[in-house]
Amino acid sequence: MENIYLLARTSKELINNLKERCLTIADLFRKGEVQEGNERLLFFLEDVNTLLEALPHISSTYPAISIEELNEKLTQVLEQMESNDYLFVADLLHYELQPLLDLWSGTINDG
Repeated sequence: MENIYLLARTSKELINNLKERCLTIADLFRKGEVQEGNERLLFFLEDVNTLLEALPHISSTYPAISIEELNEKLTQVLEQMESNDYLFVADLLHYELQPLLDLWSGTINDG
């Protein structure tokens, strides 16, 4: 059980990092800095993939963490990226994904 809490703490650190990066990437897209936003989004998604590997292990201890909800939001982001609607991507990152990550961060206690 201690391993779950260690994984949860590590995941929380990653979640906190990701939620801050959501805002940075959203700001880049809003400023029209699409290339920089795309590059940072690629690294962001790689780190989200790392988080997705950990979530099944901690979601039983922290049931508020829903992989399906994250996948839905990421699907929306990718659909808007394909449409080149960077302002919508910025809004999704800022108003959908970042609050979800913030909720998850608050859910994982440091127990």
